[in-house]
Amino acid sequence: MKAIVNTQRGTARESLTVMDMDRPTPGAGEVLVAMRASGVNPSDVKLRSGAQGPMIADQVLVHNDGAGVIEAVGDGVGPARIGQRVWLYNVNRSADGLGQGPLGTAAEYAIVPAHLAIELPEPASFESGACLGVPAMTAHRALMCAGPVAGKTVLVTGGAGAVGHAAIQIAKAKGARVIATVSSDAKAALAREAGADEVLNYKAAPLLDQLLALVGNGGIHHVVDVDIAAHMPLYPQILCLNGAVGAYASASNLTPQLPFYPLAFRNIHVQPVFVYSMSDQAKAEAIADINGLLAAGQLVPRIDRRFALEEVIAAHEAVEAGTLLGNAILTI
Repeated sequence: MKAIVNTQRGTARESLTVMDMDRPTPGAGEVLVAMRASGVNPSDVKLRSGAQGPMIADQVLVHNDGAGVIEAVGDGVGPARIGQRVWLYNVNRSADGLGQGPLGTAAEYAIVPAHLAIELPEPASFESGACLGVPAMTAHRALMCAGPVAGKTVLVTGGAGAVGHAAIQIAKAKGARVIATVSSDAKAALAREAGADEVLNYKAAPLLDQLLALVGNGGIHHVVDVDIAAHMPLYPQILCLNGAVGAYASASNLTPQLPFYPLAFRNIHVQPVFVYSMSDQAKAEAIADINGLLAAGQLVPRIDRRFALEEVIAAHEAVEAGTLLGNAILTI
């Protein structure tokens, strides 16, 4: 079988290789999945580049997310799972989620612990299934970390990104009013298409001014935040008493300052989100909701670029460029 192997830290061209390997055999508690699509996430790119630590072995299969069909099962896994359409998550991580693991989804066949292979409901496609593990599960946790959002006003920053786009859809399905921020008219159209009730271009005018004009002081109940450092100063003014933030990135400043007392006086809950080490309960809740929304047609990931397995270098470079409006996947 063909598989994508990471051989060193560095650029995609330096470190990714298409290799011919023997088709693996599932061990106890594992399934063999004939892959149909593999997701290419920013975290996959950062891991390969060396931003998250050194290599754990001379050769490592890459990518966390994917979708396909179970072709064989190991001991302890019911044979009824053979033939099941599945989506995969956390494949390229250690058991605790904090480091890289040796397995990956960028291959014609993948060995996966059975609990990481989730039945993919109709009518969702394999391509959609490859966009769920990191983007949709992150979006779900960042949105739901403080409890139900029905009847609440939710701000989704970066509403045209893969996580933001999913967060808008999930929030609307959960009964929230959604305000999204974007940086262009094209991105505004995508956020509205996802279901955002209002869309604000933060480059057109100061975001705080736009939010206060729209909802007033303390008019937001929950924020799904793509850059906590950029928006932290806004929280004490835009969030209501006992409001909450689920933040999954902080690109503008990796060590943001926390205005403790302004947040404390309003009892604002700030939850950093790292999808790979979420609790088992949070994962189970995300999986249940994601599958329910997929089955109902209320969650449809947006795919910007599709690449063949052999085009993995181009796929990584496209994600690194930061210009995609949605997900990148490898089709297999």
